[in-house]
Amino acid sequence: MCSKKEDLVTMAKSSKKLPNFIWATILLLIFMFGGQIIGGICIIPIYLTLYMSRGMSSNLSLLELFINLSSFLFIALLVFVRVKYIEKRKISTLGFSKDSWLKKYTKGFLIGFIMMAIVVLILFVLGCVSLDKNPIQPVGISALGGVMIILIGWMIQSATEEILTRGWLMNVLAARYNMVFALIFSSAIFGIMHLFNPDVNYIAVINIILVGIFYGIYVIKTNDLWSVCGMHAAWNFAQGNVFGFEVSGINVAVSSIFDFNLVGSETISGGAFGPEAGLIATFVLLLSIIIVYVLGKKGYFIKNEN
Repeated sequence: MCSKKEDLVTMAKSSKKLPNFIWATILLLIFMFGGQIIGGICIIPIYLTLYMSRGMSSNLSLLELFINLSSFLFIALLVFVRVKYIEKRKISTLGFSKDSWLKKYTKGFLIGFIMMAIVVLILFVLGCVSLDKNPIQPVGISALGGVMIILIGWMIQSATEEILTRGWLMNVLAARYNMVFALIFSSAIFGIMHLFNPDVNYIAVINIILVGIFYGIYVIKTNDLWSVCGMHAAWNFAQGNVFGFEVSGINVAVSSIFDFNLVGSETISGGAFGPEAGLIATFVLLLSIIIVYVLGKKGYFIKNEN
């Protein structure tokens, strides 16, 4: 972990350009839409080539999902260009220290997976989960190849959202204003980014904001982005391609280990949006926020650095 003098906010303050919150929001939109446009231009030829390929044509849904997730990479590249050539600082100042990076990512991945597994376990105990006995997509052992391909896509997509909202937005706003404002504002933006997803509701938006607060506090306490990249990837991956639920309202279970359905009260389970839109997820996220905050106060992350 970085020392106090080398925390991410201090490093962000070395930036030659610190945007105010309005300009930072505009830049975020430029990164998102610009990256998607560039990604589309670059990926369409690849997509068409694979589409015409005899071996991939039968797996078009899997291919489409992987390409859509992987195209987020171009958003991250625009952020990197901004940080390196306009703000004049190293990419590592976003939270990408080389020290024990794989250990940090793996630890985060396990935390994210366990959090989603706890949500599903509670839903199962409450009778809000049923097993689809006639899945239309590959499941179980036959789905492992597709599941691993989609995992790579989730790793790219999730890391990009963390680079954008926690690595860049939160830290530049903390450097210009203060950390409390930066945490709340970046988490709110993270929630707003999902406002137009299918079947979204107010619980879903609140929960996604809580996810942002949890990840944000973790980054603040550890000065590390690797871990939350892993958490985010595992949360989405477990939700969609292990348990077979929708992820933020989007059906991503083109291949999954299990194919569960959410039943009963949508307020509790999340319904068509997925577990993220249910009160069980709210409970797990609030508990996680409290735990990481208390551990940070007690110096746990300092004692266990690297």
